[in-house]
Amino acid sequence: MAGTVVMSLAVAVPAYADSHSGTMQTDDAIKSDAKKAGNAAEREYEEAKEYGFEQKDDFSAWVEEKTAALGRKYDEVSAAAAEQSDETADDLAEAWAATKASVSESLDDVQDSSAETWENVKAGTVKALQDAERALSDDPAAQ
Repeated sequence: MAGTVVMSLAVAVPAYADSHSGTMQTDDAIKSDAKKAGNAAEREYEEAKEYGFEQKDDFSAWVEEKTAALGRKYDEVSAAAAEQSDETADDLAEAWAATKASVSESLDDVQDSSAETWENVKAGTVKALQDAERALSDDPAAQ
């Protein structure tokens, strides 16, 4: 019995440890790290808004890279959702399919854009990517 309790505690204790002090970080610290990551993502989206029409190919490559990263995140979130229930996994799959289609359509619009339509197309593409990221977020408030 004692071995079971010790093993249970070893499995149940979060693995998010502070490597400098050897102490466990609090939920607040974990949320802080998540917020920092979110802030970095927002900065990345802000920087993407700086692409000019003459950088359309670079912007397209960035969108494709970001879409691939979101696809990997979807795979992770989907696996976790499947453990909860088939309905949760199905709902997530539907939402992801719609979001992915929106991003794909936006990327097509980027390729077809002109200097006159560039700013609107670019803004729509950035918004589609942000919506996709929010859809996959663990934070319900971000959705």
